[in-house]
Amino acid sequence: MKRNIGTYILMVALVVSLTIPNLALVVTERQPFFIALCNVLLPCGLYALLSSFSRRVGRTVWLMFPFIFLAAFQIVLTYLFGRSIIGVDMFLNLVTTNAEEVGEMLGGIIYGVVIVFCIYVPVLIGGYIAIRHKARLGMRWLMCQRKVSLAMLLCGVMSWFISSFTSSPLVVKDDVFPANVIYNAGLSCERMYRSARYDETSMGFVFNARRVTTEVVDSPMVVVFVIGETSRAANFAVAGYSRNTTPNLSSLQGLVSFSDAMSESNTTHKSVPMLLSSVDATNFDDIYKQKSIITAFKEAGFKTAFFSNQKPNHSFIEFFGNEADTCCYVKEPGQKGKKPYDKSLVDCLGQYLKENTGDTFVVLHTYGSHFNYSDRYPAEFRRFLPDEIPAATPENRASLVNAYDNTILYTDYILDMVIKTVGRFSSNGIVLYTSDHGEDLFDDGHHFMHASPVPSLHQLHVPLFVWVSSSYTLSHESMVSILRQNSGKKVSTSSSVFHTLLQMADIQTHVLDKKKSIADTSFRETERIFITDRNTPVAISHIME
Repeated sequence: MKRNIGTYILMVALVVSLTIPNLALVVTERQPFFIALCNVLLPCGLYALLSSFSRRVGRTVWLMFPFIFLAAFQIVLTYLFGRSIIGVDMFLNLVTTNAEEVGEMLGGIIYGVVIVFCIYVPVLIGGYIAIRHKARLGMRWLMCQRKVSLAMLLCGVMSWFISSFTSSPLVVKDDVFPANVIYNAGLSCERMYRSARYDETSMGFVFNARRVTTEVVDSPMVVVFVIGETSRAANFAVAGYSRNTTPNLSSLQGLVSFSDAMSESNTTHKSVPMLLSSVDATNFDDIYKQKSIITAFKEAGFKTAFFSNQKPNHSFIEFFGNEADTCCYVKEPGQKGKKPYDKSLVDCLGQYLKENTGDTFVVLHTYGSHFNYSDRYPAEFRRFLPDEIPAATPENRASLVNAYDNTILYTDYILDMVIKTVGRFSSNGIVLYTSDHGEDLFDDGHHFMHASPVPSLHQLHVPLFVWVSSSYTLSHESMVSILRQNSGKKVSTSSSVFHTLLQMADIQTHVLDKKKSIADTSFRETERIFITDRNTPVAISHIME
């Protein structure tokens, strides 16, 4: 049994390191004085009190590892996004992503990871050494620590009480870390439980879908829905970008480009399910009891397929993909090697259309422009150089943008190949492309990537293109004309894609709301909303203020 100055330093370091996120949040959230005071004193006092119950400081350090994990997670989040707490989406991202994506992301924010390691790894190592040496704190120290911690807790409670008489009263589950994060973790567990029961809660759901067309066409209808990944509208030349990132789309006949389209979520596990279903941010909870657009097309007599260049992740994307007659993931779980390029999806599409005749609906879920950008395209698409990314920092923005623009150039190639493949097998074709969300590229010098608790315009403004064949244009002239007329209107992709695809395929269901279809004369500019961490719809215009 040993006691030395290092033992007491370890205890102080534990409490101080756990309080760092609270100090950061006071600054980033610009909290009122009494809320800020409470946000520091209450957690710090609680950490000090909990760590005073045992003389074995090493064991105490490791018993408090859950708090260390949350603190480290919060610091990385603050480094990446500059503000806010760990939200529900962040926890859900942990269980719906894969190790490959996590590794790419952490590699891109290496400086933030290094900061966390420098703060918490020495504390954990010190705890391990203290356990090995059976280091203990003196009782006099512990008694003093308890008195100080109780005094801090009392001051924190007084600050909480005083704040209740101000214009901004404190709400612990919203304003105090880690209570707010633990609350969000509980919400994410509730969401995961509901998702796990999806087969049960959606059982028996039907769209009552049927074809209502009276048009006579000389070829089966082929509808392909291409879902992009992390592609923001601002970097598409066909949408006005200064660089020629879309040489194929820009010269394509039959393409309608929507200039003001927004996603209602900046996270994949919410945005893609909204694209594939009739729900949006105003009624997202209905997703637990509905099927996807794939089932609607199946009911209407279409053969259906779902091809993905992402991995199955036990989310609604996987549930919906399994509804298709053919469901295939280009890279299955456990398969080693570099992720295939999105060209593999075009090959899957060509083979499927070759083997299947008749009306067909195919969903292609790409890997698009997901970080690490330079891994998303072959060498021949390295047009914008340099595109090597040593680390994702504002100083390396030029290389980041070059690599990102190369992913858009490759996406342009993929879409052109998809359209040519459809045209090769059917003269009556439709291809719709949009992305799940966009991306920040240090445009303001601070923000990078997506899924931030407070979204930016670049994370929400997405490309939306609809291509129709010449035969389809002749048989649906009025619908195509309306598409072009509405191309400059405000569009919520989350609200309109499902309804637009069904209407363009002449399918009627009991959930079809023509006011949401951009191919209908009754379409109005949508009130675009963003789905927050807590599933509460918030107007995009409010968020962007």
